Amino acid sequence: MKICYVSFKLDNPRDRITVMGLKENGVEVKELGFNGYCKLLKDFRNLEPESDLVMIGYASSILIIFLRFFTRKRIIYNALATFYDSMVISRGANLVRYWLIDFLAFSLADKVFLECQSQKDLVVKIFRINPDKISVHFVGTDDKQFYFDPAIAKLKQFTVVFRGMFLPEAGAEVVVRAAKELEQEDIKIRIIGRGLLLKEIEKLIDELKPKNLELVTTRLPIDELRQKMTECHLSLGQLANHPRVHTTIPHKVFESMAMKLPYLTGENKGVMEFLADNQTCFTVPPGGYRELARKIVELRGHPKELEQVAEHAYQLYQQEFTPKILARKVINEIAPQFLTR
Repeated sequence: MKICYVSFKLDNPRDRITVMGLKENGVEVKELGFNGYCKLLKDFRNLEPESDLVMIGYASSILIIFLRFFTRKRIIYNALATFYDSMVISRGANLVRYWLIDFLAFSLADKVFLECQSQKDLVVKIFRINPDKISVHFVGTDDKQFYFDPAIAKLKQFTVVFRGMFLPEAGAEVVVRAAKELEQEDIKIRIIGRGLLLKEIEKLIDELKPKNLELVTTRLPIDELRQKMTECHLSLGQLANHPRVHTTIPHKVFESMAMKLPYLTGENKGVMEFLADNQTCFTVPPGGYRELARKIVELRGHPKELEQVAEHAYQLYQQEFTPKILARKVINEIAPQFLTR
């Protein structure tokens, strides 16, 4: 099988992990990034005739609308999520603009892969897209970057890590407030992130002044990021009481699983499609910083339970969510029925 893979930014996790997995399964992938529409079209016309199908990558809805006029091959949209979800629900952007872009892209694509069932349900409801043309394709993680390393020792002080972008659904402010609650518990909170709400998070930290909080806002090299995560005892997921937590799955879920790092998340539909409370993760009510603080104290006192849940999640990752396994599921869906038009 030969695939022409086109995306605005090929180095994003969704595209990188998918392409890696496809190649591990013996698929010939010709990658085409964006460098202006004229250059893209010229390169696309050189690669498309030799390909069995075209796959459009993450957040590249406009490229589907553009390239649909220049190919008769099947177009697979490896969407992950929707602009409606990430831009309208999360950031409050213009509804009509992003709804129209999504609608046209989903309508023109022959097959769409989304990150979870709840995201698929949203697309079917909002855009009236035929559910048969949409499949769930979990994102996984780049396990050459995020993996279990027993050589990295845990910190002496019980440390909880929150890693991710400061978006409304992430709940970084919940973590900051929980840190203040835990000041007298000899528990350290490490926040590694940046993004939209950075100033608000820094302002909240300045107001509360939690002595046990470490904030890292610089972009870390992968090796250093993996070190800073692995040496912690517990990884925190999305914790806000926000509608988007139910339709998205943060990358750190799979990163934590691959690194054998126990994962504590707010209860939400997306993650709970494949994880189970007290079996492969731990949960707390979304938005509750006091509940989060109490749960962290409770888990610190049960190290064997932490170890067991982390091990179960790690085994689940190895069995279901490596790039090669996930890409094999994609191949099974797009071949042979999508190789000809």
